[in-house]
Amino acid sequence: MDFFSDDPFEEILREFFRGSQSPAHRRVRWKDERGISIINTEDYVYLLFELPGYDEEDIELKVTGNFIEIKAKKDDVGDVQDYLKEKLSRGIFIKKTLPSFVIPKKPKYTLKNGVLEVIFKMK
Repeated sequence: MDFFSDDPFEEILREFFRGSQSPAHRRVRWKDERGISIINTEDYVYLLFELPGYDEEDIELKVTGNFIEIKAKKDDVGDVQDYLKEKLSRGIFIKKTLPSFVIPKKPKYTLKNGVLEVIFKMK
């Protein structure tokens, strides 16, 4: 394990210099949890996901049982640099187990400044 293995910038550079690969290999994998935060208050649990470059209409959120699934894919990437176009149009898929202390029904969510905030009620 090298010193820079958990640096997201290093992962972007590695992906850039590897070039084109098969679609299965290019799927985003969450190697660390720095992009996901959990904040709980007395009544609510806030799950925060970093999704830079996406808008609320690009997000699909689904809760099944005790899992949360988030899909983000941008159909119209607009005028951005080429390496970002591919990354945004390829999309992100996140599937995580919900904490046992949340009620997994009807979460509310908002996306502001690249941060998806999903709100659940506490049990």
